[in-house]
Amino acid sequence: MDYSRSDRLSDHIRTEVSLILKSEVKDPRLNGLTVTRVEVSKNLKKAYIYYSSSNSFNATDSTDTNKGLQKATGFIRKLLGQRIKIKRIPEICFEVDRSEDLL
Repeated sequence: MDYSRSDRLSDHIRTEVSLILKSEVKDPRLNGLTVTRVEVSKNLKKAYIYYSSSNSFNATDSTDTNKGLQKATGFIRKLLGQRIKIKRIPEICFEVDRSEDLL
């Protein structure tokens, strides 16, 4: 099985963003978010971070969560730059993971 660089980077970003959301981000709108998967483009310029709040114990509004993530995106990207040793940190885009809705 071919395990490309973008796949390895996706796994690493998923781990780091999960830790950042859990321990570094203090916004109450983002409590209990779960990063389900990360897809990095082949040219490593964009990272799509899919999240879910369905298993959260907090009743959160999706618009509040989106606003919180938009506000925290720069902070999260800065911390990723400190934790991941690559030349250029990809631009991050947060997306709601709709795969659970299909079940």
